[in-house]
Amino acid sequence: MAVKVGFIGTGGIAGYHFNHLEKMDDVRVVAVCDAIEERARQAAERFGARAYPDYRALLSEADLDALYICTPPFAHGEMEHLALERGLPLFVEKPVHLDLADARSIAQEIEAQGLVSAVGYQDRYQDIIDRLRAYLAGQQVGLMMGYWMGGMPGVYWWRRRELSGGQAVEQTTHIFDMARYLFGEVRTVFAGGTKGLMADVPDYNIEDASAVTLFFESGLVGTIFSACFMNVGGRGGMDIFCKNAYIAYQERTSVKITEPHCTIEMKNGNDFGFAEDRTFIDAVASGDGSAIRSTYPDAVKSLALSLAANESLDTGEPVAITV
Repeated sequence: MAVKVGFIGTGGIAGYHFNHLEKMDDVRVVAVCDAIEERARQAAERFGARAYPDYRALLSEADLDALYICTPPFAHGEMEHLALERGLPLFVEKPVHLDLADARSIAQEIEAQGLVSAVGYQDRYQDIIDRLRAYLAGQQVGLMMGYWMGGMPGVYWWRRRELSGGQAVEQTTHIFDMARYLFGEVRTVFAGGTKGLMADVPDYNIEDASAVTLFFESGLVGTIFSACFMNVGGRGGMDIFCKNAYIAYQERTSVKITEPHCTIEMKNGNDFGFAEDRTFIDAVASGDGSAIRSTYPDAVKSLALSLAANESLDTGEPVAITV
């Protein structure tokens, strides 16, 4: 039987998942809702689904096997709790919340019920990341630097810290998460930021750029850079400095490893977004979530890291990460 899924939020990131799910014969999108009625109607027509006026109606009436939550950061909370009351497996887009305490309570309930959950850290599903992790297992890593540097997204909520969490939470979270995936947990962060380059942007209150130094439990140190002020160029990915190798990871594209006497170049070869959705649907169908690379409880740790970066930006002091 087909897995019946619903969507809360049908905007850009939902469209990313729609493109994958419509290629799967064992999935049916049966229920959708969105704050923009026309957008929900278009999604419903695409799949022959029912459009609901709001998520409460969807969650009380729709016959679902799983739920995708693809809303802006500020909207999370009640919808997850209502879905958990129904015992629904959840796919939640990053960042999973802006309230760390509530996110942790959701994670605890997911674990208590033994529910399948996944979060949209699709970069973990790249085949080059599998190969990079295997390579790093045999290396002595001394330093890492990560980057998410470019322009500002156009949606209104992104430019307000209280709505998006700011760039560290909403965008650079992919790099923070990858740092955890490759190098383990972080115990302390220390951050600094700059403002003033975006004076021409109305209703804007986040940092134009920031640098967040990470102190890992392993003893590794690294810094992750964010920038949203750039009109030309940009950079995304990571540089990894080992005792016997230098590694350049270009976000979602390639890994280049330079050793003393050779260079190894790897291009991404899989549709990692499709792999992310396929893994979730398979887990819902089987009840076995062991192949999911970013569960909700794990993603809360990435949220804690980026929110700690925000706290350090605000206070100018180091911030310890609490489990």
